[in-house]
Amino acid sequence: MSGIRLLVQRARRSAIFRRTTFGAGIVVAVAAVAVTAWAVHAGKPARDADIMLLYVGAEDCAPCRAWQNGDGAAFLASAEFPRITYREVKSPHLHDVLKDEHWPDDLRNYRNGLRRSDGVPLWLVVADHRIVEQRFGATEWRASVLPRIKSLLH
Repeated sequence: MSGIRLLVQRARRSAIFRRTTFGAGIVVAVAAVAVTAWAVHAGKPARDADIMLLYVGAEDCAPCRAWQNGDGAAFLASAEFPRITYREVKSPHLHDVLKDEHWPDDLRNYRNGLRRSDGVPLWLVVADHRIVEQRFGATEWRASVLPRIKSLLH
């Protein structure tokens, strides 16, 4: 009888050990998946934060052309540019900037918040579909818009 008892005790211990080991293995696997997911998320570029720069200008706007050929061209070549979504709305004439035909459907909600008194060049910095910066005029690019983009990316 004691031999059978010993075998039963060993079988129970073995079953308990297997369940404990299996449970610990699951905990380790879940932890590994969580750490991997966190590392992948932390290593993603800021573009995943859905940052968009919307430039609004006109062909007959001298400050717009100056920005596009100067600071705008430098920004397109910068390290920040690939990390955002960049969109442009350009009309042939200043007085047509707000007309429907120049605004893609998906950008019209942003246009609805603009006033006729807002000048161009105009920039809207949009983060997670919300305007977080709206400025117009050549000096505002360096003073407000570019610093805001950089702060969102860091």
